[in-house]
Amino acid sequence: MSSALSTSAPARPLDARFAVHEVSVLAEIPFVAFDTETTGLHASDRLVELAAVRFRAGLVEDEWSTLVNPGGPIPREATAVHGIRDDDVVRAAPSQEVLPTFLGFIEGAALVAHNAPFDLRVMALELLRAGLPLPDNPVLDTCALSRRLNVEVPNHRLGTLAQAFGVPQGRAHRALTDARVAKELLQAYFRALGPTAESLVRHALTQEPLLLSFRGLACEPVPDTPLVALMRRARAERRAVVVAFTGEGGRNRTQRVEPRDVYTLGGQVYVEADCHEDGAVRTFRGDHVLAARLDGPSFRQ
Repeated sequence: MSSALSTSAPARPLDARFAVHEVSVLAEIPFVAFDTETTGLHASDRLVELAAVRFRAGLVEDEWSTLVNPGGPIPREATAVHGIRDDDVVRAAPSQEVLPTFLGFIEGAALVAHNAPFDLRVMALELLRAGLPLPDNPVLDTCALSRRLNVEVPNHRLGTLAQAFGVPQGRAHRALTDARVAKELLQAYFRALGPTAESLVRHALTQEPLLLSFRGLACEPVPDTPLVALMRRARAERRAVVVAFTGEGGRNRTQRVEPRDVYTLGGQVYVEADCHEDGAVRTFRGDHVLAARLDGPSFRQ
């Protein structure tokens, strides 16, 4: 990373060996297809369900799914789409308890989703709200791939494409079902379109300007505030910052951190930093930071 804080750091391309032209190379890549169900149709809406399917060479290695308590009522319009009611999530864990498991599940994998920008933005906001770092995984969008492959269909919705490629479908608009369909759809592209699909996927996973990513969607302009200026200076001078902030339960806390990046998403500034206290990478909401001051040299080895 450069000495200046970036505002839209891209995902890391997969290792260069995946750029070669042997078809078998794709079999080495672990993929995770995932899907979200939310309280509405906007990226700022909250999670109510999250699911993921991990696979390699088309074979499922593991599946994971959970309901999520959104912290408020689910609108009737949203329930009409996915069928998830308030009673279904009242005993479910909130997103801040669920997301660390998801981050562990996707570690080292390329992600797959249909209409991925929506899911990525929902997840990015949830991760930042939970104080968690944005992952670096590259992401394939099965919707965008079908368009780039010039698949002739009336529309590029998940159900339409699944029917066109003979992919079995369960109940639509449930996270695990849709994640399974996205996984099978990617495999169907490979079977039906062969080298054309394989070449496009290799290109999408290895060419940095084309990558979809969590970080790439946190690309709203960062305002020139005193907090942002301080974090940029600390990063440039490789110095730590002592941050006083409002933590869980409304309790005020102080930590010594080393800033990594600054994002603006949903109009809110977030600071990602290494924490001296426990070595973890955490994200601080700008409006929860009460005070900040430069400290001594970097504590990262």
